[in-house]
Amino acid sequence: MTRREFLVGSVAAVAAPAVCEPKARDPRVMAELGRQIASGLIGGGVCGLAGGELHVAGRMRFDPAVPMRADALFDMASAAKPFTAGLCALLVADGRLDPDAPFTDYLPEHVLAKERHGITVRDLATHTGGFDNSKPYIVSDPREFNRRLYAKRPVRPRGEKYEYACSNLIYLGRIVERLTGMDLESAAVRMLWGPLGMRDTYWHDIPGNERAVESMLNGHPPIGFKGDEQARAYSAAMGNGAAFSCASDILRFLGDLLTRKTFPKAYYDLFFTCTYEKGAGRRSFGWDMGEERRPYGWSRATIAHGGFTGNTIAVDPENGWAGVVLTNRLGERLKGYDGQRKLLGLLTKTA
Repeated sequence: MTRREFLVGSVAAVAAPAVCEPKARDPRVMAELGRQIASGLIGGGVCGLAGGELHVAGRMRFDPAVPMRADALFDMASAAKPFTAGLCALLVADGRLDPDAPFTDYLPEHVLAKERHGITVRDLATHTGGFDNSKPYIVSDPREFNRRLYAKRPVRPRGEKYEYACSNLIYLGRIVERLTGMDLESAAVRMLWGPLGMRDTYWHDIPGNERAVESMLNGHPPIGFKGDEQARAYSAAMGNGAAFSCASDILRFLGDLLTRKTFPKAYYDLFFTCTYEKGAGRRSFGWDMGEERRPYGWSRATIAHGGFTGNTIAVDPENGWAGVVLTNRLGERLKGYDGQRKLLGLLTKTA
């Protein structure tokens, strides 16, 4: 039977566990979860390390209040972008995708295809091709969405600066679909999630699922519906993220990055090799390697990614750590990321 953890009392007191688990949870981690809940930064959260115990606190829904559960399904927001990068990495390892080829070799419908732009697949994965994070393609008509998406132009020369842009990963997702002949979710199930045993991850909305966490951000979408405005505008799965998943599935994905047992070597090497470093930007293929997202006390070899809804995932190959923090963030975004970094540092006793 699925394990549940019920936490009772006021928002401040809801961090106290009502049911004891077989393994001891770290009291410092539980205290920090409680502090973040009491401050109004998050409603609740689930966090843990690969091979360790999950720490659970707070509320997953608010009116009426529903206690957080260990198997809660969170809107991962941009923390699902590494799934897109993973699918691309598998295609690279299989020789079907050249990371250093112009991305328009695979998307000839893009306006840049007729120009000598030089923006590569790897540039998209490192957010260094010159595109900004504007989203002129968010319209209700799917055909117009695509027309505007493929008409978007860079604002600076490639390699000049790191600027995070959701469109980069949308393009990569379209490349995956073009090369596999599958929609993005089907490709993820067959190529990535299935081999890793991830049975509770979805790239579609999950209305009516009792495990879905309520999000108060992005206009407070109905429970089980994606909050991302791009995902709402275009019904099919897109590479910019917005998948639903739970902590145990995410730890299967992250834990495999440590053990390197499931996929070809080239898949893992792409993620852990820094290929862009300039100013505050330090990136590998699909992952952030900079200090801003790195958990407290983790090594410089760490790869990490965050999600707007209140999530951070990270892997430190040097120390052998892989961890996840999933929350329903209520407070300020950067304070939320800092809180997630601290929780991961507490889990590894480096904060």
